[in-house]
Formats: sequence, C-alpha cells, structure tokens
Amino acid sequence: MKITMMLVTLLLLVIDPVVSLGEVMRFPSTPSVSSYVILDDPDFQGMETSFTICAWVRPRHDGNTYGIWFSYQVDSSDDNEISISNNGAGFDRLFKDNLGDSAANLESDVWSHYCQSWDLTSATRRIYVNGVEVANKATTSGRKLKAGGVLVLGQDQDSRGGTFDASQAFSGDLYNLVVLDKKLFSEEVGNLYESGRCGELDQNLNQNVVLKWSDFLNAKRNGDVLVEAGTCSLWELVRGILDDDLLEHLLKYHKFNE
Repeated sequence: MKITMMLVTLLLLVIDPVVSLGEVMRFPSTPSVSSYVILDDPDFQGMETSFTICAWVRPRHDGNTYGIWFSYQVDSSDDNEISISNNGAGFDRLFKDNLGDSAANLESDVWSHYCQSWDLTSATRRIYVNGVEVANKATTSGRKLKAGGVLVLGQDQDSRGGTFDASQAFSGDLYNLVVLDKKLFSEEVGNLYESGRCGELDQNLNQNVVLKWSDFLNAKRNGDVLVEAGTCSLWELVRGILDDDLLEHLLKYHKFNE
C-alpha cells in the first residue's frame, strides 16, 4: 500500500494537478425570472414511491434568502411537488410541506454535496449535506409523488412551467445533479459524497438513474444560464489511497472551478 501511495503521489506531482472534468451549470449572479433550465414531463413514473435527488451545489451571495434550484410541479392549481433551495428553513418543500429546518441550509460560495431521499414506506424525507443527515421530516401517509409534471432548475414554479419570482431565483453553480428512483440509505449517500466531485455514481445504482447530469446539460436553457468547463483536482482520484488529512489539504490548495 505504501509503495502504491508513493507511486500515485509522484505521478500526480509531475502532471498538472487540475484538469477539465465535466461541465458546470452556472446561473447568473443577478437573479431574474428569465434564467432557468426546463424539462417538460420527465419520466417520473418510477419515482411515485421512492426517489433520491443529489447534486453538488455552490450558491452565490446575492441577497436572496431562497435560491430555489430544483422545482418540480404537476398541476398549476397545486404547489410544487418538490422544491429545493439554499434555505432549508425557508423554501425546501415536498408535497407542499416546508422542511423548516435551517440545518439544511447550504453555505454560500462553497461547494456542498446535497441529497434528498424519500420513500412511501417510511413516509419520511431525509436531507443530507456533505454525506451527513442534517434533517428529516415525515410526509403524509399514503401520499405518492405525482408524475407528468415540469422540472425547472433555477426558479420556483408558481404555475406549471412558469410564473417565476426573481426573489426566489437561484444564483450559483450546479454540478453532477442526478435523480434516482430509489431511496438511498445513509451509507450510500456517504459513499457518494466520499467519492468526491470527480467521482462516479456506484455502478450498482445505474439501473436506478432517472435523470443523469447530461440530461440536464442537454435540456433547454433560457436567459443567462451558462454551461462551462469544470475543473476538478486530480487528487480526488486518489481518495482512499492517500491519508484523509493530506488529501483534504491538497484539495483546499487545488480549488474546484474557482
């Protein structure tokens, strides 16, 4: 193991430790109703009884207390089936019910790994930030997720596919957003976080993917939403080989997409 670690470390020292990896979706620093990404009628039939949504999120300081980056709505006469924001205490909803827990707030100008999981059996949604469960809340018994809706990134839908409010718009970056038709357990969420921003989804979960990152990158973008080349430290690729403290030091030195 020591020999392997030394060889990998030497290799990374002699090559560029920051490479282009993946693409980041960037929402403008000045929130407006014109900047968003929309997917009409994603195939959520398999998510009626369980789902997990995970992403790397970096909100920006913009004076906005909501910053809703994920909004799924089915019926204009109803509120969002799912809305996810920077502010767990203010506007993080499932089946209309607000989470109301500041422990789920995401830090501004810092990359955080966010996951929300739910299933019908437990009737409980669980929120994870950086691999740790920070909040949970019961949902109405027997309530299923409705299919046939519209998914919007960067805005809150007050009607199906529209009626946005700039005060609720998201400003910042998204990376590697994935939607699964399975409730991930805490260990699975932890593993996903520990794999790092450069990491790949566990191959055992590929069959559960409903929407992968490329689906969002290829979706219709409106306004000033940009897709830019991401940079990710090669040190992430040796997670589990290098000492954790040393790895964290190297990751802080080689920033991700500054």
